[in-house]
Amino acid sequence: MKKQLLSFLSAALMLFVASCQKDDALQPLERQRTNETGTGGVTASLIAGKYGNGFFIANEGWFGHGTGDLHFYSYSGDSLVPNIYHAENPAGALGGPSNTLQYATIFNGKMYIVVKAGGPLVVTDAGSLVETGRITTLPGNDGHAFIGVDATRGLLSAKDGVYPITLPSLAVGAKITGVAGYTGDMLKAGSYIFVLSQTDGIVALNSSTYAVVKKFGAANLAFAAGKDGGVYATNADSLIRIDPATLARTAVKLPFTVPSPWGAWRHAAITASTTENAVYIVRNNGFAGGTQLYRYIIGNTASLASPFITLPSGQYFYGAGAAYNKDKNELVMTTLNGSFTGDVNRVLMYDATTATLKKTLTYNGWYFPAMPVFHE
Repeated sequence: MKKQLLSFLSAALMLFVASCQKDDALQPLERQRTNETGTGGVTASLIAGKYGNGFFIANEGWFGHGTGDLHFYSYSGDSLVPNIYHAENPAGALGGPSNTLQYATIFNGKMYIVVKAGGPLVVTDAGSLVETGRITTLPGNDGHAFIGVDATRGLLSAKDGVYPITLPSLAVGAKITGVAGYTGDMLKAGSYIFVLSQTDGIVALNSSTYAVVKKFGAANLAFAAGKDGGVYATNADSLIRIDPATLARTAVKLPFTVPSPWGAWRHAAITASTTENAVYIVRNNGFAGGTQLYRYIIGNTASLASPFITLPSGQYFYGAGAAYNKDKNELVMTTLNGSFTGDVNRVLMYDATTATLKKTLTYNGWYFPAMPVFHE
């Protein structure tokens, strides 16, 4: 009896070990998001792969001279690694000298890189940056932003509307009816996808059918997802909140004028905290050139009375300008040494609660930072 019991226990132990090994091999997606302690006790997401533990800076590139690329900031290495797409894809190309890398996002373990003004949409693995697919010619020969809807669907905004993208094959479908003209940023919230169009303003699409549900009027900066669940945007003089459950719209007056994004489109200079009820807005002079960032504490209009952050002397926002890093509770800001051009690029990391400048990274050259990009 004792021998039989020992044999049973031994077999059970072997089965358990094998099961654990099988789980390790077959469930990489569940296992790749582990945590390390970040600043102030905030946890930082880790993704399997060479570029998992940090964030990216997408750079436009020097128009007329060369293509854009991405830099990577490593949390563990505390360093900025340049031009990682070309390092991992020596034979690949993110467009040509007359194309501009303007947008990138990570969805379901993939990075989607959109190169406007005639460039491609390029898809890479988010951890290795190795290219896995591309759409060489985009609708209207001018794609802007990408949003993942679910495992088999995404949307691409372009100069003449919004187009469905089948995943992972990257097949482009017919343009969505009801959204016209130059379109930019998009955000999924609740049962809707919010789209910003120069012609139609903010448009709410049914996320299942892509039917137009409601239009909210013109806007200049969009979108940020507030911790309170609201969808935030701005028009020329107000901060707009849309409730994604009821589609009710409210507005708060801003103490400055928000310039139009159209004509030299960039990813929106508005972002929101996931730690506290705060929305951050870059005050620009046109598509760039600003030096101040405002913070709106949701429900407290007095919080807009003065800038939350003023950049160090001689620095100016460029590209999206600011983005919230949930892993560190930081605002990651991109600047140049000139109002609209310059060859000294900086990445500034501020505490998003106290506005304390924690770190400055500098890289020289005509890179023109477009936007920070974070893992999901």
